[in-house]
Amino acid sequence: MLRRLFIAALAAVVLIPAAACAADAPATPKRFGAAVTVKKPVNVARLASAPAKFKGRTVRLEGTVKEVCQGKGCWVEVADENGVSFMARSLDESVLLPMDCKGWHVVVEGKVMTMPAKVRNEAEPTDHACPKPEYVVSTRGVELTPAR
Repeated sequence: MLRRLFIAALAAVVLIPAAACAADAPATPKRFGAAVTVKKPVNVARLASAPAKFKGRTVRLEGTVKEVCQGKGCWVEVADENGVSFMARSLDESVLLPMDCKGWHVVVEGKVMTMPAKVRNEAEPTDHACPKPEYVVSTRGVELTPAR
């Protein structure tokens, strides 16, 4: 009996701190599309203020999901800590995100480009409207981490 009590006490001393550490561990990101390989993020405010300077470059955007497409999950608005945002869109709809990820931390990799005329002129779905900015990051890969 004393031995069982000792083992139970020892297990509590070991397992309770381990569980607390696991709760503090960062969540594993959910990945969509290709792997994100660009290491250094571009400043969202700089990109938003002069997207033509970045045209043709593959960039990494990091921030918070400000908005996400409620039709298919084909676009996401990435906001920095000051609320400045830039849109990333899967132009071929090969990278679709969960529609309930607003407020999550997001990392997007893709090429900065002007919105193709084909996409700009496509008919709008009846259940939602997709924004059509002049410049977007054409999404290649995304990592999403739930907000704490």
